[in-house]
Amino acid sequence: MRTRKILFSLVFMIPAALYTLLLLGPYGNLIDGPRRRGVVFMVMIITITGLLVRFRKQQWFPASLVVILSYAAFYKAATFIPDISTFPLSLSWSEASRYYYASLFFSERLYHLHVPPSVLHPSRYLMQAIPFLIQDLPIWFHRLWQVFLWISVTLGAGFVLGRRIKSGWVFALWAFLFLFQGPVYYHLLVMVILVLWGVRPRQFWRSLLVVLAASVWAGISRVNWFPVPGILAAVLYLIEVPVEKKSLWSYAWTPAVWGFLGTGMAFISQRVYILWSGNPPGQFGSSFTSDLLWYRLYPSPTYPGGILNNLVWVLLPLLLILIVRMWLARRQVHWLRQAGIWAALAVLFVVGVIVSVKIGGGSNLHNMDAFLVLLLIVGSHFYYEQYGKEVESVSGSFKPFKVLVYFAVAIPVFFAITSGGRPPVWNFESAEKGLALLNESLDPIVQAGGKILFIDQRQLLTFGYVKDVPLVPDYEVLFLMEMVMSGNRPYLDQFHTDLKEIRFAAIVSGEQPTTHQGSAYAFGEENDAWVKEVGEPVRCYYHKVEEFEGLNLVLYVPRETPCR
Repeated sequence: MRTRKILFSLVFMIPAALYTLLLLGPYGNLIDGPRRRGVVFMVMIITITGLLVRFRKQQWFPASLVVILSYAAFYKAATFIPDISTFPLSLSWSEASRYYYASLFFSERLYHLHVPPSVLHPSRYLMQAIPFLIQDLPIWFHRLWQVFLWISVTLGAGFVLGRRIKSGWVFALWAFLFLFQGPVYYHLLVMVILVLWGVRPRQFWRSLLVVLAASVWAGISRVNWFPVPGILAAVLYLIEVPVEKKSLWSYAWTPAVWGFLGTGMAFISQRVYILWSGNPPGQFGSSFTSDLLWYRLYPSPTYPGGILNNLVWVLLPLLLILIVRMWLARRQVHWLRQAGIWAALAVLFVVGVIVSVKIGGGSNLHNMDAFLVLLLIVGSHFYYEQYGKEVESVSGSFKPFKVLVYFAVAIPVFFAITSGGRPPVWNFESAEKGLALLNESLDPIVQAGGKILFIDQRQLLTFGYVKDVPLVPDYEVLFLMEMVMSGNRPYLDQFHTDLKEIRFAAIVSGEQPTTHQGSAYAFGEENDAWVKEVGEPVRCYYHKVEEFEGLNLVLYVPRETPCR
C-alpha cells in the first residue's frame, strides 16, 4: 500500500514537473507573460482534478485545492534552481555581496585581519555564515544553502502554523505561497517559528522566555522588527484566551508585559551587538534618516504595480474572510480582544508602508513582511475557528463560500506562477578571461604595496577568484549605498577624504555613473544619490584604465590632475 502511494505521488507530480521545465527551460518564451502562464496552468489543473474526481472518486473542491497548491508550490520552489550557479559574479545587484558579509564572521581566517561583522541584517548573515564553518566550499554551495534557507524556513513556518491551528500539509503549502508574496525573508521567519512553536498563552513565564529569545534575534535583525515577537505573542494571547470574568486590566497586562519586555530586549540585544561588533553606533540608524518617497505607493517606474495596488490584491481575500468571521464571532470574542488584534494589524501595516516608501525600499512587498505574517496568523486562526470563545454556542456559524476560498488561493498562486522564467545564460568563458586579465592587472599594484579597493564583486576575494589581493574592508557597494541613501555625513565625508588623499592605488568597481535620472526612471532617486556621493567623486580623483570583458568591472587608478 505504501509503495502504491509513493508511486501515485510521483505520477501525480509529473505534470507539475513538465510545466516547470517548460517555463524554466529553453522554450519558456512560448508561454511567457501572466495570461499565457495562467491559461496553461488552469488547463493543467482542471485536467488533473477531473482525473482525480473520475478515477479516485474524490470531491472536486478539495481535490482541486490539493492540485493547485501542490503544483504552484512545486513550481515556486523550482524557480530557485537557477540561483544555484557556479558563475563567479553576482547574479543580481547585491546577490553575491551577501556571501561576503556572511564571511566576515570568519574574517581572520579568510582575510587575515579582523573585520567587524555587518551593520545591516546580522541575523541573516549569521544564518548564511554556516557553510563557512567548512573551509573552501565553492560559491555554488553557498548559493545552494541560501536556496535551502528560503524554501525550508518558509515551508517550516507554514507547517508550524498549521500544527497550531490543527490543519494539514495543504494549508502549509498555501502559507508557503502566501509568504512568498512579499517575500517574507527567512531571518524574520526564525522568530515567527519560535513564537508559534513556543508561546503558550496560559503559561506566562514559558511564553515570556520564548518572547525574549525571539526578541534577541529581532535585535540583530532590523529595527522595524524589534516589536514583532512581543506583538505576535500578544496577539496569540488575544486570539486564544477569553476574557471570561477577568477585569480588563487583569486580562490585558499579560500581553502588554510581553510586548513591552520583548521590545526592550530587542533594543538591549542591538546595543550588545553594537558593542561586540565594534561598528560605530551612528551607522545603525540609517532607517531613520533616509528619504521617504510616497509616490511609490502608486504605480511608478520602480514598482510598476504600485505598493498599494498589489497590497490590496494580496490582502483582500484573507481580509474579507477575517472581517466576516470576526463579525459573526463578536459574541464569542470580546470587543477588547478584537480591538487589540486590529490595533496590532494597523500598527504593523503603517510601519510596513513607511519602510516600503523609504528610498531603497525595493520593488516588491517585502517591507510589509511583519504585517503579512500577522495577517496570516490571525486570518488562519479565525478561518479554522481556533480561538478562545467567551461562550460556546452562538448562532450564525460561517462557512466561507467556495469562491472566496478559491480567491484566497488564487492570488498567492498567481504571484508564484508569474515569477521566475527562462534563466539568463552566463558567459563562463568570457568571465574566465576577464578574471585572468583582472589578476594580471592587479598583481603589479599589489607588488608595489598599493591598496586596492573592491567596491563591487567582493566575493571574488572571498572565494579566491582574485589571488593575493589584501582586503580593504571599507566602502563595499551594499553598505556604501545604505550610507548614501541615509545621508551619513561622517561616513561619506571620510570616503571623500580617502578619495582626495588617494588612499587607494586602484579601485575595482562597476562603471561609475555620472548621469542624474530622477523619478522618471526605475530607482532614479537611488541612482542620483549614488552619482552625487560616489560616482562623481570617484571619477573626479580616479580615471578608468581597464574594462574587464565578462565581469562588468572597471579598474580605476588615480588621476595625475584631479578635476577639482
